[in-house]
Amino acid sequence: MNILAIEPYYGGSHRDFLDRAVRLSAHQWTLATAQPRHWKWRMRSSPLALTATCLDLARKHESLGTPFDAILCSDMLDLPAWLAFISRAQSTSDPWRSDPSQSIRRLLDLPVAVYFHESQWDYPLAPGERIDHHYGYTNLLSAAVSNACWFNSRFHRDVFLSSSKRFIDRMPDGHGLHDLNEIESKSNVIPPGFQPTAMERSQPPSGPIRIGWVARWEHDKRPDVFAQLLNQLDAQGISFQLVLLGPRRGNEPALRQITDRYHKQILVNQYAASREQYVESLSLIDVVVSTADHEFFGIGICEAIDAGAAPVLPNRLSYPELIPGQECFDGIDQAVDLILRLTDSKARRLAAITAKQSVQRFSAEPCIARLDSDLEQMVRQH
Repeated sequence: MNILAIEPYYGGSHRDFLDRAVRLSAHQWTLATAQPRHWKWRMRSSPLALTATCLDLARKHESLGTPFDAILCSDMLDLPAWLAFISRAQSTSDPWRSDPSQSIRRLLDLPVAVYFHESQWDYPLAPGERIDHHYGYTNLLSAAVSNACWFNSRFHRDVFLSSSKRFIDRMPDGHGLHDLNEIESKSNVIPPGFQPTAMERSQPPSGPIRIGWVARWEHDKRPDVFAQLLNQLDAQGISFQLVLLGPRRGNEPALRQITDRYHKQILVNQYAASREQYVESLSLIDVVVSTADHEFFGIGICEAIDAGAAPVLPNRLSYPELIPGQECFDGIDQAVDLILRLTDSKARRLAAITAKQSVQRFSAEPCIARLDSDLEQMVRQH
């Protein structure tokens, strides 16, 4: 099949997911994308900004005899608005269109799946930021007009539906207009997958335990709590070294505090310039830690575990799905105790092996095969 993928925020995990699909899918993919910056503006402007692009791509494929069979868009697209702009193009005359009616009709008739990377209902607010329900409601309306809603984890699907219900219940009117049962019935979980690191680690190295951070250095990942965790480890006399990865921008206070206090214990402190450098840095990590308030899947955690790290993760969000049956922590004290136990190399190796076995089901190939299967099913049903 020929799939049109619309991604207004082509960066980070959104880009990784589509790039894996292009590389591994049995189907042919054509991407309509925009730059990964100013996400609120992208959600507002992308329906108009990407209309001409999508129509040009549709016309090109029509001329080649390879028309699109389905559309996959991300939750960054206001799908009802995009469909309205495409529909409106039928009654306008623009120089970039030639014989547009067939292409427009085909686009409007295609089945559309929305892939939800994050929930705007539940995204943690930055300091001083006020909640804006508009973006969550945009996601809800996109879900309503789609043929399928695909979420990257069970946690994400469940929290989206429950948060949508809470919002609808608070609305002044129109409660019965929103059919959450219908949205739930067309919802499914398709993990985005991760690229295996092809690492086979030998015996754990001797010396201080190596603690890794692989997330963005932003408020929703709670690097301030990570700094508190390190301070408690230090106060208890636990020796450790640090591998600090992940994107960073500006002057993140927690990162500055960590680098100032523990600069002699830092092995790596940079956003890797290449995949090879990233995998090499992952191989140094004994224990990968998250303290996030926001995680709907966890690609970086899966990659670190695949490279041989033992996980120290919160008992919330999507993390229990990644390592079912393994211990997660409910607070800093528990995280400290867990790391203390993992200073024993045998315990750490067992935890790492068990976790790696768990995350193998989220490796790229089976996840993209699942995506292919669900795309085929959506087209058949349509």
